[in-house]
Amino acid sequence: MTGFSIIGCSRESVPNKNSQTPSVTQSNSEEEKIRIIKNIEEAGPGPLTKENVSIAGIYIGDSQEQVLKLYGKPTEKKILESTPNPMWVYKELGLSVIFVPDKGVVYNVSISSPSNLRTNTGIGMGDSIEDIVRNYDQVYGFKPDEKTNTQVIFVTGVNDWGTKSILCYPSLTIRLENKQIDYISLYSPSP
Repeated sequence: MTGFSIIGCSRESVPNKNSQTPSVTQSNSEEEKIRIIKNIEEAGPGPLTKENVSIAGIYIGDSQEQVLKLYGKPTEKKILESTPNPMWVYKELGLSVIFVPDKGVVYNVSISSPSNLRTNTGIGMGDSIEDIVRNYDQVYGFKPDEKTNTQVIFVTGVNDWGTKSILCYPSLTIRLENKQIDYISLYSPSP
């Protein structure tokens, strides 16, 4: 399964839960603690680093050998569509790992339903928005799509490339369907 990742970054700082500045949204509802944005450029840098976030024990920059030690031989090895990037798929685990072709290191890892794998903070398939905001201080998202009953939530990283429309990385993209997580992707353009 091929995933997606859509994260933006602005150079403006966003207050976190522990700052003196009021949060963007103040409410008792966990769902309302998500900063709803209309476009990617409204998102700012967040708390993620390559060292503090992983999916299924896999970190950005891990080698193919490290992934083999964790999960063994993949069900399928292929090239990601329209790229030279190797992609390993572990179908029974709902796990996909994409590598930088010349370096052989991870730059994207994703899990999808019905996977039992989780992020290093314990978030996994079937969890809710409440689980996400309990684990991360800065959470962005698009307004729920009422037609498909889906919503995309994300947490951005500390690194920015200095322009408003370029990614902050690493980024954690989480898709919810019927208010339950069904897909999580960890991405960084710079392993």
